[in-house]
Amino acid sequence: MKILHAKSPCCRGSINHFGKRRRQCSICKRTWRIRQKRRGRKQKRIDRQLTHRILIEHRTFQHHCRKGAVSQSGFSRRLSKAIRSDLKLKARLRFPSSPYALLGDGLYFKFKRMDWVLYVMAVKPVKSNRAFFLDPVLLQGKECYERWRVALATIPPKTKKRVKAFVSDGFRGSKLIAREHGWIHQRCHFHLLLALIRRHGRRLYRVKGAGIREKLLGVVRALLTTPDSAILRRRTLKARRLISHPLCPPWIRIQTVEFLRTLDDFRAYLIHPELNLPTTNNSIESSGRIIRKATSTARTPQAVLLRATAFLRIKKSITCNGKSSTKLCQ
Repeated sequence: MKILHAKSPCCRGSINHFGKRRRQCSICKRTWRIRQKRRGRKQKRIDRQLTHRILIEHRTFQHHCRKGAVSQSGFSRRLSKAIRSDLKLKARLRFPSSPYALLGDGLYFKFKRMDWVLYVMAVKPVKSNRAFFLDPVLLQGKECYERWRVALATIPPKTKKRVKAFVSDGFRGSKLIAREHGWIHQRCHFHLLLALIRRHGRRLYRVKGAGIREKLLGVVRALLTTPDSAILRRRTLKARRLISHPLCPPWIRIQTVEFLRTLDDFRAYLIHPELNLPTTNNSIESSGRIIRKATSTARTPQAVLLRATAFLRIKKSITCNGKSSTKLCQ
């Protein structure tokens, strides 16, 4: 026999109408809605411009806390929710289908007296003056060869296949990474020259061996730019004579010996002009400063990685001019 009338879910008693939208159990007098509503406070909509205002326009937390009458911890949670929502909508970019030069740099952070490094990478197409950012990788510990391998493993396979050169500041293991992947290694000129002018001083007559250092700096600059092989040999011999002088400082001698040993890494842009390689990774260095500014209010490694990823996906690319030159004379 079919049950014609529904029973209450609590006592299985008869149901009475208790208003237009509510029902009541005739035994325990409990009431309920015929169309259940979601319990709790209504969820606020995600502000799609919040990520842009904080990371790009660099507005402060205090400004938004006063405006929205919310605590800093509450606003931080609201910002994290907005960033995660934006990351789902903004996927990785599709880069031009051409050979790439990979630019990389490590950005140091410190949390609870522990070193963390944010590995920032970008690819520069041969026929473009823009470098397109990849998603950064944050790893605990100092910058080294093993952690760079972990960071490079996150590059999409299709993009990684098109990489032909690696531009770095000469960190330990950079040449080995380039050799393992079959990439051409281009080392940064700026970091080399910066090391050679260290402790230079404004008044040259007060610096020991200032004349030797000035001559050596001129020779190194010529070695970086000359395309003539005969001039290259003469300048190399002159550099070796200058570093053997007793007034040459020890750290200058060490830097110059390392430079002469890896001379082809600094001159890769001349040896392979078809790749239009940049001679420095200053574009990545400058992006590191603005990443620090965008993540300045982050207090945990997870927050730094979240905000850095969102910032680089919004920024998308940065200007990076290659060094157009003629092919090296044999």
